[in-house]
Amino acid sequence: MLKAFILFSAACLFAIGCYVMFKPDLSDLGFIPVVATNAETASEFRSLFAGSFIAYGYLLVRFTFSFNSISIAQTIAYIMSFIAFGRLVSFFYEGMNSFGLFVFFGEVFLVIVLIMAHRKRKNEIPYF
Repeated sequence: MLKAFILFSAACLFAIGCYVMFKPDLSDLGFIPVVATNAETASEFRSLFAGSFIAYGYLLVRFTFSFNSISIAQTIAYIMSFIAFGRLVSFFYEGMNSFGLFVFFGEVFLVIVLIMAHRKRKNEIPYF
């Protein structure tokens, strides 16, 4: 029963995230009480809100079906990866700007550093 509730929550988060990320016009989101009136707001909303919701949905599904624990660095890397993907989608819909490009490279850099740190720590774990 708990697994069903977690999967239902994951499906809702994933659906809302995909709806916001891939909706061309964010000035009217229907059941979501937020209005993005300019390109900068739409870009941030598309990447941060939608990317985070998709990442949380993915992590809930992974938690439900995986018996292996996931590290904090991996969790943050997944969240940042989906936010960076949302930023790429926002470049398609709202166009590129210098702030968005700067933040995108920062997000990608953080993902790379977190993955490297996770691999380094994984190789240092004593198994005895």
